[in-house]
Amino acid sequence: MKITTIFANIVALSFLSTAVLAHHSAAQFDLSIRDNKVTGIVKEFSVANPHTKIVLEITDAKGTRDIEFEGHSRNNYYRNGWRPALINVGDTISIMSGPMRDGSDGGYALSVIAADGTKF
Repeated sequence: MKITTIFANIVALSFLSTAVLAHHSAAQFDLSIRDNKVTGIVKEFSVANPHTKIVLEITDAKGTRDIEFEGHSRNNYYRNGWRPALINVGDTISIMSGPMRDGSDGGYALSVIAADGTKF
């Protein structure tokens, strides 16, 4: 009976450790900066769980380039006003993001302002 209990615990712990490792940290984002506004043209908008992905084509002093932003889950976006037709490839949108800590392009999308002014 003890061997069965030990085996069951090992199996349970192996499943838990896999779940913990599957989710990554947000340590690469500086979430204390909440007013980092970036505006660009949507190249890709993938709303999925566990995180969304938004790729914007940005033109600034560094030139034109694609920048990727990570965002909340599909459920969080929906609860906060996003609807499937709100953001489309080719739209000009703004993202308020927590920038990358290392200063590289990208960040964590804290809110999005759609082409029609809807904020979520």
